[in-house]
Amino acid sequence: MRNPNESLDELRFGFVIVNPLSRGKGYGKAMLTLGLKFVFEIYGAKRASLGGFENNLTAYYCYKAVGFKDVISDAADTYTSSNLLV
Repeated sequence: MRNPNESLDELRFGFVIVNPLSRGKGYGKAMLTLGLKFVFEIYGAKRASLGGFENNLTAYYCYKAVGFKDVISDAADTYTSSNLLV
């Protein structure tokens, strides 16, 4: 997760990856559910976000299942190592 803005009100998920042999078993949903618990209950952010590839429908439905909503953006995100949270 990283903080995408100057404000500490949002954390953004990145690189949500599940082993291809383990997909379809609920691990992605469980990982994101636990991550959202951290975002809101521990970190205290008001918003969680993530990006996805348009052609990855399996991930899209996983994100929707844990409560993410569609936000269409014309701008592509870019990242450098200096703006990542560990």
